[in-house]
Formats: sequence, C-alpha cells, structure tokens
Amino acid sequence: MGGKLQSSHQALLNEGKEDETEIFGYRTHGFRRAVCIAGYVLSCGVLLLVFYWKPAWDVWANCVPCDLHEADVVLLRATDEFQRYTRKKVIWVDLSKLLDNNKLSNILRNDKECVISKAIMKPRLKVRYIQVQKIRYVWDVSAKQFHRIGSLEDSNTCYEIHRKFGEGLTKQEQDLRRVICGPNRIEVEIRPIWKLLFKEILNPFYVFQAFTALTFDTVKHPKATSRA
Repeated sequence: MGGKLQSSHQALLNEGKEDETEIFGYRTHGFRRAVCIAGYVLSCGVLLLVFYWKPAWDVWANCVPCDLHEADVVLLRATDEFQRYTRKKVIWVDLSKLLDNNKLSNILRNDKECVISKAIMKPRLKVRYIQVQKIRYVWDVSAKQFHRIGSLEDSNTCYEIHRKFGEGLTKQEQDLRRVICGPNRIEVEIRPIWKLLFKEILNPFYVFQAFTALTFDTVKHPKATSRA
C-alpha cells in the first residue's frame, strides 16, 4: 500500500530535460488548516512569515499526502543540488458553459489523441492544471500525470500538422484552446513599488538584521528600554 501511494503521490515534470522537477501531491486537511490559522494569530504573523520563507513547511503543516489525481496542492522540488521547494495550487477549469459533450466530440474529431483531449474529464467537462513559471501543465486523465500544454506535441509529424491545422482553427477550437492553454501572448507583470518594497522587507536577511539591531539596542540600553 505504501509503495503504491509513493508512486502515485510523486512524479516528474519535464523528465530528462534541463528544468526537470519532482512533483508531490497533497490535499488540504481541515483540522490542520484550522490549527495553522490559530498559530498565525497566536504568533502575531510570525508563523505565516516562516511559511512564506519555507513553502514546503507550509504544505507539510496544512496538508496530507495523497495521489496526484486527488491533490488540490502540489509541492515542486528542483532536482538540482539546491533542491528548492515551490508550492502550487491545483486550478480547475469548467468547460460546461463553453460547450457540451456533443460539441466537444466535433471539435476534437481530428485530434482525439492530443493533450487537450486527454485532459478533459468526461462527462463533467472539467480540466485540472498547475502553472509553473507562466507555463501550464494539465492533468492527463488516462496517463495520470501532468503534461505541459500550449505548444504542438512533439509526436506530430509535418504531415500531421498540415493535415490537422492546415486550414486553421475554428472559432470553437480557438475558444477551447484559449481557455485551457491560456491566452497566446506574453504577459509581463509590472509590480507596483510598494509591493516590491514589501517583498524585499520580508527577505530573511533584512528581518535578521532588524532583529539583531533591536536585540543589540536592548542589551546596550537596558534602563532606557525598561523606562519606556
């Protein structure tokens, strides 16, 4: 049982590539979540700051391990020497308002083996995905793993690309791909100055410096501090 959970709980993104990453599935636990919220309040936000610095601790404290197909949160770990952790929320997309099962069959009749077709849960018409560094990875229902989406699959030959997409995409195909793959443009977020400053202040180095300076001032002037 443990081995089965381990294999379905853990997988690899971009296996064999330069950006290869380990992925672990977790599910938010109600009681653990409540305890962590109480900890945030009792610690005056210190615990929340620690979890901001250590996303893996945040996931381990709030969630329990589960299969990737049941996860609402995933933990990513780089396979390089630093093994940095990143927390990502699993996002659901509902396609029922965009199309029904009959329309879906017509739209994907020429490319039923594409990643988009394998990612749509039928008959609920829903898609699960995570976004890592502006790249979407959808959940392949049949293969039970996350696949990168937003580009043509490597398995397509030149002939197949011309046959499937030579006449262009219909309006429904465009809408479907736009919802699942995201808009076909590069968006550069311009963060406001206050957000950049706030994020810089939360850097552990500056927090440690502020704590050291405060401690040194307290030790150096104990009487003045006690009078205040």
